[in-house]
Amino acid sequence: KQVAPIAAHQAKSPPSIKGKVPTSTTDSTNVEVLTVLGKTVHMVDPDRKVFVIDLLSPEKCDEIRMMADNHTRNAKKDAEVLRTLYTYTKMDLPVVEVKDMVSNYTDNILHDVKKIVGVIFGMRREAMRLRPRSWKEPHLLLYQVLDGKPHHTGIEMHYDGCDVTWQAMLTRQDEYEGGGTYFRSLRKTIRLKQGQVLVHPGELYHKGIDITYGVRCLLICFTDGMNPKILDDSRQEDDDPKYETNVFVCG
Repeated sequence: KQVAPIAAHQAKSPPSIKGKVPTSTTDSTNVEVLTVLGKTVHMVDPDRKVFVIDLLSPEKCDEIRMMADNHTRNAKKDAEVLRTLYTYTKMDLPVVEVKDMVSNYTDNILHDVKKIVGVIFGMRREAMRLRPRSWKEPHLLLYQVLDGKPHHTGIEMHYDGCDVTWQAMLTRQDEYEGGGTYFRSLRKTIRLKQGQVLVHPGELYHKGIDITYGVRCLLICFTDGMNPKILDDSRQEDDDPKYETNVFVCG
């Protein structure tokens, strides 16, 4: 199987199958839990190297959100603040535009993630070469379904086209309904708790499950520099909406 070319933006997949069915929560007690460099790591899929890190404190998540909120609030009314950076997303903000966010927060998060990626993949030296793929990275992504505000509910099936993607959950689970990241090859939806970071190879097809109410805020980074040598083995024709209801919560 040939490696897909690196995309300049999130790459489109064939339309995902639509449908709504009741959600069930998958038991996470059978997942291997490791301690890596002092952090708890939940190995959701060891073969595909999909895992969740308990990385950020609730206080740090709230501080990042407050900085972003202050930035958008203080921006000029005619300025384009939250905008479309990629194919499917509608409400994004590059963290480089938020004063002190890179130096105070995201540089440290990226460094910690790279070190843990190196251990999990067994590629310590290569992992330290991972870099954000453009000036847009990392970026904040906002989903919201609130009265009187623009709605952004989810993202269609796609792959990121980078080497490794990570996303940090900044909101509490009681701040929104629905949501989660569905992986077609895993046939499950991963729903993060505040402060957890989901890491996966950028070639894996996934989608952002729609939220039905509230606010869900993520810090996301597409990185290049270390080929994980993991390709997606799923097929769109084998997908089924019932798989999206296999919700996996770590911890």
